[in-house]
Amino acid sequence: MTSQLGPLLGLRWRMVRSPRARLGFLALAATTPLLSLVAAVAGRLAPDGSRDEVVLLAPTALIPVAVLAVLAPMVAGGGNELFPDDHLTAYPVSSRTLYTASLVLTPLNLAWVTQVVGLVGLAAFVTERGRLLVLPVLTFLAYVVLVTVAGQAAGWWLTGIRQHRAGRVVTWALAAALGLGGVLVVTTGRLAAVLNDTPTTAVVVAALNGSAGAWRPWSVTTGVLLGLSALAYVVGARACDWALRQPGDATLQSQTGAVRRGRRRSSPRAQILATDRSSVWRSPSLRRGLLVLGILPGLVAAAAGLDWTSLALLPALVAAGAGLLFGVNVFCLDGSGSVWLASNPGDPARAFWCKAQIVAEGSLVAMGITLAAGSLRADRAPTAAEAVAILSCAATALLLVLATCMDLSVTRPHRADLRGPRDTPAPPGAMAAYSVRLAVSTTLTGMLFSAFSGLPDWRWAAALAVPLSLLSLRRLLSSARKWSDPAVRSRVVATVASG
Repeated sequence: MTSQLGPLLGLRWRMVRSPRARLGFLALAATTPLLSLVAAVAGRLAPDGSRDEVVLLAPTALIPVAVLAVLAPMVAGGGNELFPDDHLTAYPVSSRTLYTASLVLTPLNLAWVTQVVGLVGLAAFVTERGRLLVLPVLTFLAYVVLVTVAGQAAGWWLTGIRQHRAGRVVTWALAAALGLGGVLVVTTGRLAAVLNDTPTTAVVVAALNGSAGAWRPWSVTTGVLLGLSALAYVVGARACDWALRQPGDATLQSQTGAVRRGRRRSSPRAQILATDRSSVWRSPSLRRGLLVLGILPGLVAAAAGLDWTSLALLPALVAAGAGLLFGVNVFCLDGSGSVWLASNPGDPARAFWCKAQIVAEGSLVAMGITLAAGSLRADRAPTAAEAVAILSCAATALLLVLATCMDLSVTRPHRADLRGPRDTPAPPGAMAAYSVRLAVSTTLTGMLFSAFSGLPDWRWAAALAVPLSLLSLRRLLSSARKWSDPAVRSRVVATVASG
């Protein structure tokens, strides 16, 4: 850790002025070790009848961890930011500090934490009772450290390459080739053979050696993982320094290129919607996030060959991800222009419902692509109960995410420009709290509809959707009433415009 990182972390902590918020962040930080302990106990107490099958599948279970660790920094343009770039312009903060800060903020990613907890539970389950558990856990954690640091390094290299037009063309071509290759592997039935040849098998073997007391092979593999992590850190720091020194041409083109006058819409509502859609698509972070959220879950669902009961869980999870892109602070799309927009004559409710529609559109597109891709490999048509459960889950999750996002946008606004590839609609701590809030509610909703999809009568799923949707609609209307208060609107506008 660099000498600059400590003061920057302390400054970020002091900026959280609410004692309640600080307690919440401390509780959130304590959740990971607590859940890991629970997963370890559950893995040890679980019946070991299927232990051999789980051991054979363990190398495959490690692959999604690496995929997430690599893709998340690439999508975020190098990782999370402790402070926006313009806040640190006057201070000589080194590139190594920025790179280390992005690594330190990795545990704020709920998906990363979930996978770490899952690996601890997996290590506890594959370890025979009465044998050492700490060594397999250390091996799996060393693997997590390696893929996390390597993913950050790859993200910064990609960020530097994409500063120029040729680099962007090459990366998009490479992404298309990888996607096409994945489709060919799945359609030709070679997915199992590819998964069996992954190097994660050595990690599982080392973990089993550690549990059996074979110290030498365990220490060699674990030491190699830690050594590669140190090497990846050095490479990543160099990549961050190189990427930040690239002049880039994206900003230059946006400032000097010809801008065509937008087409005048037929009504004020249509004009606001067109402006909001343009604001979403102009932001590099939102544009990249929407593309990944719309494509990646669908590819995973298609590759896994999920049944209809499992597909009933996906709409809720995808809707939560779409809400986190910008819905939790949707009024920041107006940016510094929000003051001018608020000073124009017009119905304030129109702006609220237009923003709500933009959030709903993003969620619907992501859910539609995911369900369409996931249903391609289904071996049969869905039953009436399964079809109603999937549609009911999508509608309920959409209203739930929409109500939560609009409430947060009105009650807890933040200043966010969303101009850079790593910009987020809220500070890192707030985004972590929002992700937990959305993930818990949507996951429970998806699990309920997934369970109801197995019932013989489709009316049970439809009946469940009615009260849940009404509760979300009531909360959404409550947020609209809050927005109608001039004092609340003034606070939101002032916050998103100038902080």
